[in-house]
Order: sequence, then C-alpha cells, then structure tokens
Amino acid sequence: MTRMNWLLCPETGDVVDMEWEMPEMTGVKCYRKQGKLAEARPYDRKQEELSAVKYYGRMRELGCFTLQDVTDMVGERSAVTYLVNDYQRRGYIDRIHRNLYTVMDTEKEEPVLNRYQIGSRLFPDAYIALRSAFEARGYAPMAGNEVFVATGTRFTDFRYNGVFYRRVQPKDGADKSWVGGSLVASLEQTVVDSLHSFSGEAGLEDVVECIVRLPRLDADRLLQCLERYGNGYLYQKCGYVLEQLQEYVGLPEKFYRECRAHCASTVRYMVKGAEGLIYHREWGVYAPVLNQV
Repeated sequence: MTRMNWLLCPETGDVVDMEWEMPEMTGVKCYRKQGKLAEARPYDRKQEELSAVKYYGRMRELGCFTLQDVTDMVGERSAVTYLVNDYQRRGYIDRIHRNLYTVMDTEKEEPVLNRYQIGSRLFPDAYIALRSAFEARGYAPMAGNEVFVATGTRFTDFRYNGVFYRRVQPKDGADKSWVGGSLVASLEQTVVDSLHSFSGEAGLEDVVECIVRLPRLDADRLLQCLERYGNGYLYQKCGYVLEQLQEYVGLPEKFYRECRAHCASTVRYMVKGAEGLIYHREWGVYAPVLNQV
C-alpha cells in the first residue's frame, strides 16, 4: 500500500513530496545533493514551465494559501512540490506556519498582507480579537508585537515577521465583520471580551485607553454580547467601567439598568492584590480609580 504525502524538510525548509511504503518503510529522509533539492520525481518539461510566474497573480489574489490551494491551481499534485520550493527561492512566497504560505512583495521583500490579514487567515474560523481588534480598527494608541487570533483550532503560539500570533478561545456567536481584508470582532464584542479577560491593573488601563478612543457604542449590541456570556460578574465589570467612562461612551441609562439587573450578588475584586481599591456599592465591586485619557 502506497500513499503520497508532503513533508517539510527540517534541514532545508523545502516541501518534499515523498512516497511512504507501508508497513515496510519506517522513516523518510529529505536531503540536498550537490546543492539541489531531493526530487520525488524527475523534472520534466511541464515542471520547467512552472518556473514562470504564471501562478503568482492567483496567489496574490488569495494572499495566504495552503498546499491544497496550489494543487487546485496547478491541477496536478506532482508539480506542487517543485512550484512551491521554486517560488520560495525566488522570493515570491514565504512560509508562515506549517501548511500556510503568504505572497511576498518582491520589491519591498515583505508579505503583501498585514499582520491582521494573516491572523484572520490562519484557519477557516479565525478572526482577530481583544486588543488586536482595537488595533485593526484603528482605536488602539499603538500596535503591539502580538496578534490575538480567536479560533477553535488549537495551535502553538508562533512568531512570524517579528509578530507573535497567539490563540484565544473564540466566543460562540461572536459579532464580527471584515475590516481592511481582515475578519475582526466588532467594537462591542471587543469591549466585552477585553473586560472579561484583562489581567491586572495594567491590563485594565490598557482596555480603558482603547475604549476612550472609540466612537459611540451600540447599547443593544453590548447587551447581546453580555447575554452570550451569561456571567453576572461580567455585567458588574462592564457596567462599572463603562459608567466611569460615560463621558466617552455616551450609553443610555437603560443599559446600566440592565447590567444592574444581571449583576452577581457577591462582592468582587476587579484587580486582585492591587492597592487603593475603592468599593462601589451600586456595582458591588472593589475597583481601582480609572485613569481616563
């Protein structure tokens, strides 16, 4: 029984199309010989023609693509290995992570997609979340060195082109939309997600810095996001923080009434271990003074 499979050579970074003989074969090695790629098949005239940039335009339309996408373009799997490795050597494409590639701007020698476009294309269900969503929409004071990708597909955080891509758990039914070629959580969803997951006083301050830069939020959408969580403490946190920033968010009183109606009955500490926390009876929380920008 024989089956075909693509392998990534650990020594060269090349894609190699190898045959595995089962069960007799116990291992497969990829190597270079006299500076050339180990060949699964002899080169033929058809593969010679593939060295032209005829597929570059289609790849550029996709921005990011997988080996299966290349197979669909070429129509013949036997040519995919040669094409991908050849385009990488020429600087037309670059490998992002595992089975994902991006098209390169040959003049700038940079990916044609930005960090958020890449992040939202890592997996079919991926979208940009948390602080990265504020950044992608232009409401963060500055861009960080990481992109938060919400996806149900588990992956190990990795670095590409100076940016760390980190996985976060997506929220079922999350409100999101396309922004500049990236699928991004909505502002209301991002506010709720960020107040749910911030860590420490510095994390809270970072969320506040973004919120005060936002346009007016939609109260109904905020409540829908909160309802999807169904978390009484999250109603407390969102109600308290947004009321403190009312000058910037301009939410109607009915929003705060609804939050109070769903607040947890227990007193909570928004930032555990922090000093100078003040008790706010109407929200049942001990919270730091918010430094409004």
